[in-house]
Amino acid sequence: MSLNQLFLIIVGLTSLLTTCVVGQAADQAAGEAAHVVVVVNANDSGSAEIANYYIEQRGIPEDNIIALKMPNKETVTVREFVDTIYNPLLNALIQKDWMNAVKANERDVVGRERVSVATHHISYLVTTRGVPLRIANDPTLLGAVSEQFPKQFKVNNGSVDGELALLAAPANLPMAAFVPNPLFSNMTATSVDAKRVIRVSRLDGPSVAVVKKLIARSIQAEAEGLLGRAYFDIGGPHAKGDEWMNAAGDLAVAAYFDTDFEKTKRLMDGRDRYDAPAIYMGWYRQNAYGAWREPKWSVPPGAIGFHLHSFSATTVRSTSTGWLGAFINQGYCATVGNVYEPYLDYTHHPHLLLGALLDGHTFGEAAMFSNPALSWQGVAIGDPLYRPFKLGLDEQLKGSMENPLGAYLCLRQINRLQAEGQADEALIFARTQFVRQPSLALAYKLAELYAAAGEPKKAVEALKVTRYLTVFSSDEVVLVKKIADFLNQYGDGQLALNLYQKLIDRPGLEKSLRISLLEGGAKIAIAEGATRLSSSWRLSARQLKSPPPL
Repeated sequence: MSLNQLFLIIVGLTSLLTTCVVGQAADQAAGEAAHVVVVVNANDSGSAEIANYYIEQRGIPEDNIIALKMPNKETVTVREFVDTIYNPLLNALIQKDWMNAVKANERDVVGRERVSVATHHISYLVTTRGVPLRIANDPTLLGAVSEQFPKQFKVNNGSVDGELALLAAPANLPMAAFVPNPLFSNMTATSVDAKRVIRVSRLDGPSVAVVKKLIARSIQAEAEGLLGRAYFDIGGPHAKGDEWMNAAGDLAVAAYFDTDFEKTKRLMDGRDRYDAPAIYMGWYRQNAYGAWREPKWSVPPGAIGFHLHSFSATTVRSTSTGWLGAFINQGYCATVGNVYEPYLDYTHHPHLLLGALLDGHTFGEAAMFSNPALSWQGVAIGDPLYRPFKLGLDEQLKGSMENPLGAYLCLRQINRLQAEGQADEALIFARTQFVRQPSLALAYKLAELYAAAGEPKKAVEALKVTRYLTVFSSDEVVLVKKIADFLNQYGDGQLALNLYQKLIDRPGLEKSLRISLLEGGAKIAIAEGATRLSSSWRLSARQLKSPPPL
C-alpha cells in the first residue's frame, strides 16, 4: 500500500474533520486568553508554578486551570495516557462546559471514553512541564483497523499533545497511525468543523525557571517586536526538506531580515556568523551541538528555533539530547519537534510555520497551520498567544530604536531601503544610526554600504571603532573575524592582524573556529611581515587538524 493510499484510508475515517476557522484578529487577543485552558500535573509542583505564572502574565482566569494526577515522567504507556490524562481531561472539559458533548456507553480499543462533541470553546489547550510528553508504542492495542496500514504506521506511539488535539474529534478515530490535520495549510476556512480540533501548545523545558523565562521573553518580544538576524542551514539529506528551508529563508529575506544561508552539505558550526539569532532554521543533526549547547549564548527575546530531525523532541528536559530542551534552555521562545520518527512529509513544515508568524498569526495558530498530522509525533513548545510580528517594522522603528538590539532593527530598515532601490537613503540612515548608537553589526553593514558606493576609505574608517575592542561576546567572534577580513581587503592589514590576535588569544574557542582563525590570521600576518607569528599560527592549525595518535 502506498502512502497516498494510506492517506485516503485515514481521510475516510476523518470525513467530519474538514475545514475550520483558526485565524484570530489581533484585537481578539483578550478573548483568546479568556478561552485558554491550562493543563497541570497535580503530582508535579513545578507544573502548577508554571501555570500560575502563565495565567497571571496573560490575564487568563484562574478557573481555566485543570489539574490532574498523572505519572511524573516524560514517557507514558498507552494505558497510563488514557487512564490518567485523556479520559480525566475529557471529563473535566465537559464538566467545566468547555465542551458541549454527549457521552456514549462504550470505550474504544485503547480504553478511551467515546463522546459526541457538538462544539468546544477552547482557543488553545496548554500543557505544562510535568504533563507527560510522549506515549510509548503498545502493539497489543493497535486494533483491527491498523491492518490496513503499512508497517511503519502500525504504531500507536506519539506525542501526548498530538492526541489531545483530537479530544473533540469524531469518536471513530483510531489511535494507530496518524490523522490528517484539517488545519494544515488552512487559515481561511469557515466550517463549523473548526470546533472538531483543539490547538495545543506546551510550556515545557529543562527547568521551571527557563519555562517562566520563555513566557516573560515572549511577552517582551511581542511588545517590542522581534529583533535580530535570521540563519538557515540548508543542505540536508532530502531535496524536499531543502526546498522548505529555502522557502523559509526567502520569507525572512522578504521581511528584510539580515539573513545568512549555509547551503553546503556541512552543518553550521563555529566558523559561521551567529550573532543575535532571532530566527534559526536548520537540519539534519540529531542532537544540539556547538553554539546551541552554550547556555550563555546571546539569544534575542522571542527567538524562533527550528531544527528538523526525526527525534528532536524525544525529551525536552535535556540540554544535550535532541533540540527542544537546548533551544528553550538557551532562550528561544518558539520551537517545534518530533517525539518519535514522523517521516518527512508528516513533520512541521518550516516555511509554513515562519510564513504564518510573519503574517501576524500567533504561535499556536502557526504551529497547527504547519503540522500536517495529528495523533502523531509533533510537539510545539511556546506560548500559543505569542505573536512575534504583532508590530510591523514601521511601528518598531518608532518604539524600539533604543533597545540594546536596536542595531538589528536598523539592519532591517537598511535592507528595506535597498530593496526599494533607495541605496543613498540606506547609506544615510546607516551612517546616522551608527553615530547615534555604535555597534559592531551596524559598523560592518555601514562599511559594506560604503564599499558598494565606491568609497573604500570611508568603509575602513567606519570599522576603526574596532581598535578599541578589548572584550566581546562569544556570538561576536565570527562577526569580528569578518570585519578583520574586510579591513585587510580594503587596505588596513595591521588593524586586521590586531583583531585576529585578539580573537586567537580568546580561550575556549570551538575547534573549527580556532582552525579558521589561525589559518586566516596566518595569511594576514605573512602579508604584514610578521613571519614568525604566521608560522606559529600555521603550525597550530596543522596540529589541530591532525588526527589524534592511536
